Amino acid sequence: MFRAQHVSSLFGVLRDLSLHSDVKISHQRIEASMMEQRGMRNLVLLCTLMCAAFGVALSAKSCNLLKSSKNGFKACQMLPKLSSTLAWTIHNETNKIDFAFSGTAPVASGWVGWGINPTAAAMVGTQALIAFQSGQGAIVHSYAITGPIKGGAPCVPGNLSLDFTGTSVEISGTEITIFATLTKKSNGSWTMNHVWNEGSTVDLDTNAIGPHAMSGDSVASASIINLETNEASGDVELPHQKLKDRHAIISAVGWGMLLPLGIMAARYLRPLSQGSSAWFYIHVTCQCTGYILGVAAWVLGMKLHSYNHGAVPTKHRNIGISIFAMATLQVTALALRPKPESKLRNSWNVYHHSIGYAIIILIIINIFEGLDLLRPGVKWTNTYIVFLIVLGVISLVLEVIIWSMWLRQRSKSNADPVHVALGKAMGSNAYRNPDQKTMDVV
Repeated sequence: MFRAQHVSSLFGVLRDLSLHSDVKISHQRIEASMMEQRGMRNLVLLCTLMCAAFGVALSAKSCNLLKSSKNGFKACQMLPKLSSTLAWTIHNETNKIDFAFSGTAPVASGWVGWGINPTAAAMVGTQALIAFQSGQGAIVHSYAITGPIKGGAPCVPGNLSLDFTGTSVEISGTEITIFATLTKKSNGSWTMNHVWNEGSTVDLDTNAIGPHAMSGDSVASASIINLETNEASGDVELPHQKLKDRHAIISAVGWGMLLPLGIMAARYLRPLSQGSSAWFYIHVTCQCTGYILGVAAWVLGMKLHSYNHGAVPTKHRNIGISIFAMATLQVTALALRPKPESKLRNSWNVYHHSIGYAIIILIIINIFEGLDLLRPGVKWTNTYIVFLIVLGVISLVLEVIIWSMWLRQRSKSNADPVHVALGKAMGSNAYRNPDQKTMDVV
């Protein structure tokens, strides 16, 4: 009996030791797992920091690489557009400047170009060096950017007015670096207008380069730089910027605001006017004023077209011309409006209203096209979007109101003046003749 008790007690002790050992092992496993998780977190953090540091190094590598190259450039700037770099060394004793421009082509078969404009920080007039990968290897050619080229003429190699010598190029993938030496005139300034860009296509048979993008950084890649002080002005006002701003503002007010308001006056104020001719005068005032401002904006657009030698995005230009032509047709068609009793009056109504609504759709599309080209800031785009939303909400509310009124009056006598006005407004789209007490069907 005593021995059995001892054996039982011994088994109990062994069981407790086993449980204690299991708990200890479990705790060890938990601690090991936690340490492993902490290790993984630290590794991820370390990798993140290394990537960030590597990214910073890459962003500054272009200048560091150019300065530490065999040319040993003394000054360098990361340019504000298109992630490009310009490095240079001034040789005062010979009045020469060694340049290196580094940019990235959109595709491996694309091109990168840089040049100096003796007259302005603009595309036209730039004496450019443009490089790309050809069948014979990396090459760089000289291109004089003239007005006709901006207007769509082929951009082929030609002679430059500047004395660039020792031109060469290095290409690695899509990264292209152009080297050149410029001899400065003895009385020339160290402040220069320089322009750079990139494109996707090259005609290897003629070495003609394709166009660059017509929006974003590609239309603002110009700067004024002082090579002696290493100071640059990246906020160069684009050519004819004030004229572009006036064109945009007048277009937005005339075409984009007054014309839609005039149509809304005819559509919604007419059935709510209770016989008053106020809607007619509001409609005519908005449409005439909007048309006059629109014509002024169109004239400014044509002026810009001539200044830019035809280099206006085709879509924006063609829609603008269509709006002007259709709006002018609307105005002249009023003189040809058939009399109310004419059989052609209903056909004229369909034409007049269809063209009117088509003009509004084109206007909205073209205003957004213009905003995308001008890039005045998100706030201006958002402002016009809010304006359209407000007009849309008001139109929806007024549609509900006039249709509700028409449905309520539907059961009444056709002799009811309100019903007559609503019926004609909703069905025949009548115009009020301000000299008459009745509604003319148009």
